[in-house]
Amino acid sequence: MNKWIGSGKITEEPVIRYDGDKASFVAFTMMCKRNRRIKEGDQPVDFIDCVCVGQNAKLAQDFLRKGKKIEVCGPLQSGSYTAKDGRKVYTKTVFVEDLSFAESKLEEEARLLAKKDERPPKYGSDFMEIPDNDDGLPFQ
Repeated sequence: MNKWIGSGKITEEPVIRYDGDKASFVAFTMMCKRNRRIKEGDQPVDFIDCVCVGQNAKLAQDFLRKGKKIEVCGPLQSGSYTAKDGRKVYTKTVFVEDLSFAESKLEEEARLLAKKDERPPKYGSDFMEIPDNDDGLPFQ
């Protein structure tokens, strides 16, 4: 039996491939944490390539965004291709049969609100004022 089941966060905006005016498939990568820890505070992760077709592609197109927590289930397929530099690249892709959201609407809104509040520090107000008097400067 070939069935992969996992949960994680989407690492970047899903890529939609079109055939005419309809989406043919939606591809994305999800980050899944492993169960074991390497050392205190560190937890290894895997990056899983996923492809949705049919109704799952429509669902992914409409609702999946970077950072969203999801659960997927489907067969794992391996493949390979030759890169421009001549080396062989091996791939593993989950073809999503079941797609579920792993966070509620309130959890998602709270995550997005917390992300919006992470602003870079304001510049200008925290700097010391430089006096106009040049008498104490060492280079004149």
